Amino acid sequence: MESIPKNDCQKIGYLQKPHGVRGEMVLQLEDDYTESLEAYPTIFLEIDGLLVPFFLTKDGIRSRSAEAVLVKLDWIDSEEIARKFCGSSAYLLNSDLIFEEDEMTLHHLIGFTLIDSLKGKIGEIEQVDDYAGNLLLTVHFEGQEVLIPFNEDFLIRFDEDQKEIELQCPDGIFDDL
Repeated sequence: MESIPKNDCQKIGYLQKPHGVRGEMVLQLEDDYTESLEAYPTIFLEIDGLLVPFFLTKDGIRSRSAEAVLVKLDWIDSEEIARKFCGSSAYLLNSDLIFEEDEMTLHHLIGFTLIDSLKGKIGEIEQVDDYAGNLLLTVHFEGQEVLIPFNEDFLIRFDEDQKEIELQCPDGIFDDL
C-alpha cells in the first residue's frame, strides 16, 4: 500500500478532543482552512507516521471559533472511538487548499529555495510547521534533514518571483552536519 507523502500535504491542525457522544471532534486549526475543508471533505490524519485518509460526513463540519471547527468523520460514531484519534495531526492535500487570490500564507513557502547569507544555497523548503507561533522550515542540506527556525529578524531577502528566501540562519545550525 502506498501512502501520501507529507510533502504533498499541508498540516492544518490537530484533533483536540471529542465533542459530545456521537464521534464529533474539535479540530484545532493553525490557520483558516474552513473553506478548503468544506470544498474537499477528505482530511488526512497522521497515524504511526503515515497519513491516513478520512472523509467528512455530509454536513460534517461546523464552525466553533476562529481557531477551531467541529468535524464528524465517517466510521467514527462514538466518543470512545473519537478519543483514540485525539492528538492526531490533520493534513489536507496541497492541491485542495483554497486561498484568496492575493493571500500569502506559510504554505506558499513550500518549494521556495532557502539561501543562508553565509553558506549560500541550502535547499528547497519541504515543509513549514508552526509550533505555537514558532515557525520551523524543513530542508535537506548535504543529505540531512535540517529544521531551521524562521523569524522576521532573520529575513534578509524574499523574492516571490524567483521563489527564493534568504535568511541569516542562527549560528551553529549547520555545525553538526
